[in-house]
Amino acid sequence: MLACPKCQRPLEDESDGVYICCAGAPLQWRCTQCAKVSEGFAFPYGQCPHCAGKLALVDEARATEAVALEGIRLAFEIELGGRAFYQRAAADSQDPELRALFGRFAVMEGEHMETLSRRYHIDVPDPSPAFRVEQAAVFGAVPHRPEDPANLFRIAIAFENRAAAFFSSRAEQHPPGSAEHGLYRELAAEEREHADLLSTEYERWRAGKPGLFDIGPPAVTAPSTELINAAALLLQGHAAERAALCCGARTMSYGELRDRVARAATVWRKHGVGPGDRVAIKLCDGLEWVVAFLSTIWTGAVAVGVNPHVAAAEWQYMLDEAGFSCILADEDDQTPPPWLARVLQAPLWRREVAGVEPMAAVPMDPEAPAFWVHSSGTSGKPKAVIHAQRAVGQIDRVSREGLGLCPDDRLFASSKLFFSYSQTNSLMAGLRMGAAVIVEPEWPTAASVVATVETTRPTVLFTVPSMYRAILHEGLAPRIAAAGVRLCVSAGEALPASVRQRWREQTGLPVTDGYGASETLVLVMRDPDGQGFAPSPGIDMRPLNEVADGTPTRLLVRSSTLSIGYLDRPQAQAEAFRDGAFCPADLWVRDETTGRWRFAGREDSLVKIRGRWVNLVDLEQELTRAVPGVADAVAVCVPDDDGVDAVALFFVAQDEAAARAALAAGAEAMSAHRRPRWLHAIDTLPRTATGKVLRRRLMELHQERD
Repeated sequence: MLACPKCQRPLEDESDGVYICCAGAPLQWRCTQCAKVSEGFAFPYGQCPHCAGKLALVDEARATEAVALEGIRLAFEIELGGRAFYQRAAADSQDPELRALFGRFAVMEGEHMETLSRRYHIDVPDPSPAFRVEQAAVFGAVPHRPEDPANLFRIAIAFENRAAAFFSSRAEQHPPGSAEHGLYRELAAEEREHADLLSTEYERWRAGKPGLFDIGPPAVTAPSTELINAAALLLQGHAAERAALCCGARTMSYGELRDRVARAATVWRKHGVGPGDRVAIKLCDGLEWVVAFLSTIWTGAVAVGVNPHVAAAEWQYMLDEAGFSCILADEDDQTPPPWLARVLQAPLWRREVAGVEPMAAVPMDPEAPAFWVHSSGTSGKPKAVIHAQRAVGQIDRVSREGLGLCPDDRLFASSKLFFSYSQTNSLMAGLRMGAAVIVEPEWPTAASVVATVETTRPTVLFTVPSMYRAILHEGLAPRIAAAGVRLCVSAGEALPASVRQRWREQTGLPVTDGYGASETLVLVMRDPDGQGFAPSPGIDMRPLNEVADGTPTRLLVRSSTLSIGYLDRPQAQAEAFRDGAFCPADLWVRDETTGRWRFAGREDSLVKIRGRWVNLVDLEQELTRAVPGVADAVAVCVPDDDGVDAVALFFVAQDEAAARAALAAGAEAMSAHRRPRWLHAIDTLPRTATGKVLRRRLMELHQERD
């Protein structure tokens, strides 16, 4: 028996017939009267819960037409514009009550976008070329900034009503019964529901009754005696003369680092940054990056590392989502207005740090936000993952007890510091235990990573499978061991067994495979020998549902480093955080003999073809294991001309013809349901900034080629 990868219900592994699961059953109903879409298995008397009209099952094919897709884009742009308005106003406001209310309205818009994504199975799109926040439909009726909470409610209600009228007018431009007419009607109904909800909450707020937007004084609680500061925790207890950071020929001791962090905190305070404010660190890795990040936390503010090469559309999305109070960036930074006014240029910041007195670290509640990391974005727009001050208290435990690291180690992570893998396991864990942390400004390549290792002599190397593979492919692996590395750690994506074996053969060094997430920070599971993963020290882990050994399941992970949750993503947070634990979408199979766990891919990499389960991760590793000329390969599930799912394999190889012949021979020996139908040669695989493969982009590439 197998389990559905979404609902975990046991399923027959049928080789024939129709595969039916509750996760694939129609759950959406459109009211024939008001056009509102509702979700659920059944409704009393088949009536709309909003107007009692008759319900009809939604045809999911409605959103495939170009005009309909444009309608959905417009709906997203309205929500994006509304959220940007609230976040900018919150960053501008000096009134704590208004700032709190702005924040709640921003969450509301984020939830609306989640609803759109789930309903139409479309990720938040990049805005159209003509889109500007100030030109979004919701801004047409806003003559000025809100001056008080009541005015803000009225503006928010006007936003929703105007959006409803906009979609209603669009519906009238299309024939009744058409996909476009139905889509615009249901989008209008959605906006009317939002307006009704806000109107109800406004009346509650005016009457002083509790509600969704209650911004009254918080309940009085006993003062905490355990106030902490995460940056101070990371830097305390180490001898002042010990090396803390190394960057090229520059070294900074723990004493120098503490002093510079305390002075930089004074500069943040001078620029109006206080507890709870959000600060973006948009610099290349280096000593200044670390000082800026830690000093932000030192002031009680929230530090957010940002890829300095982030694409313009993604950066705009992050800006409008986060509402940064300050952005530290280089002189040639491309931040768009009005956020450009919040950019503090690094040279000015550096001069100011040198001329101020240090300040004491600000004590904070252990649950107060200290920093964000962004998820990799492989399953949609990256989510801002919020971490509390208490996250760093035991952030070095897995490193010490699970990986065997010690204060005398020198740590180097090839991934950039905005990536949680390196930020946590190299920087934070290294500082917490008093080790030396090596940082490198240059963007990593196989040659640059090896050069840094030879120059700075780390004892521990953290990198990702694609980098291990690239170093092997260029014949540079033996130089890693010769430079003094004693331990290699891999994480970020699945480590192919062939890469682990070839690395051991060429360097004599084992590779410990780790599994973690932006939500957990540390590597919550480790596989030191290729025999499967086991929970790391201090980590509690159990199946989401009790299933038989050999059956894929999601896991519940509990850790002292667990995230508070996501920024403005209540639906995603409810799905991923359950009963005080994190429940990632990755699937795992437990070995009945060893009790260890084997990675079975994400829910989107465990697919059913011809009625049989296919693990795409296993397939791509098995197929490429005997083809050394393949530098990289990824399998995706795509429909053929008849709409039947099949496998396409994308591969990177210097000798395309030879690799294709070998892969085709290997595929021929596979079972028919697992055999790739298409072999696509590609120059390089599309990846996120953190190195993870974008399978969604490969599916699009297949459609373009096929």
